[in-house]
Amino acid sequence: MHYERNTKKQVTYHVPDTDITIPATLICGRESGETITISAGVHSREYIGIEALIRLGQELTSEMTRGTILLLHCCNYKGFLSRSSDVMPQDGKNLNRVFPGAADGTPTQKLAAFLESEIIGHTDYLVDLHSGGFCEALVPHVYYHGAAKPSVCAESFRIAELTSAKFLVRSETKNGFYSHAGQCGVPAIILERGGCGLLHEEEVRQDLADVKNILRGLGFLLDLPAKVYPHRLAQNGRYLDAPVSGCWYPKKQPGDRLKTGELLGEIRSIYGETLFRISAEADGVLLYQTASLGIKAGTPMIAYAEVEKEVSQ
Repeated sequence: MHYERNTKKQVTYHVPDTDITIPATLICGRESGETITISAGVHSREYIGIEALIRLGQELTSEMTRGTILLLHCCNYKGFLSRSSDVMPQDGKNLNRVFPGAADGTPTQKLAAFLESEIIGHTDYLVDLHSGGFCEALVPHVYYHGAAKPSVCAESFRIAELTSAKFLVRSETKNGFYSHAGQCGVPAIILERGGCGLLHEEEVRQDLADVKNILRGLGFLLDLPAKVYPHRLAQNGRYLDAPVSGCWYPKKQPGDRLKTGELLGEIRSIYGETLFRISAEADGVLLYQTASLGIKAGTPMIAYAEVEKEVSQ
């Protein structure tokens, strides 16, 4: 892929044989170098990252950068405009669960295959911005590779350390955008901040600051030195779906520390009868949970991870 140095332009990617488009900003710095892709809107109602990239695209210039910076403003753009759920409206699939996709598959699978060939195949780093879903609250945290080659995992962790998120979570997943990038040899992270379909100014500012710090730490942004932050390392995440439908009553809040055996929440019937209780199976931290009263069987309920240790630089 050829990039003209010292340029900045808005581009639109078109996924072949679909109606899927991805609005993007391409910034080619005054000096040659590596390529980084920063994406948002894989899930269409996770607004913090989408707004952060709108602002980043306005602020960055080719004169202040080196290498190539590609901003994918909203990967599920049609879903964003229609305010649909976090699946792709074309076929109801979750983009972050279908990688590597298929060029002859459903629209979402075609999009995943396109992202693999046209984006992952041409980038050196990937930062994927997420939030809690429409009915999901979370504590800011970062997922880094735990299932890629050791050198890729190490570089992914280095990127994670450049964020201000308190918890860095080792992830073993392989079928999402960021995780598949790792399988392809591209160091990547997911930065999670915000939730419940809300747009909070401070959270947008924090996401924007974290992305800029990553760009500084990796040598793409030349204005200031990168900051360093203390972190808590977490692993062995437990991501639990609701076993039954009903009314959800959490007993903890995202970011709370957990003890083995503590009650995390319960599901009751519409008449108030207890249908299910969940307790912590290990000490750890609550990463995210459903924030709505109603909950459907088979949908995300709660997630927590074991906290390993604190690291600082």
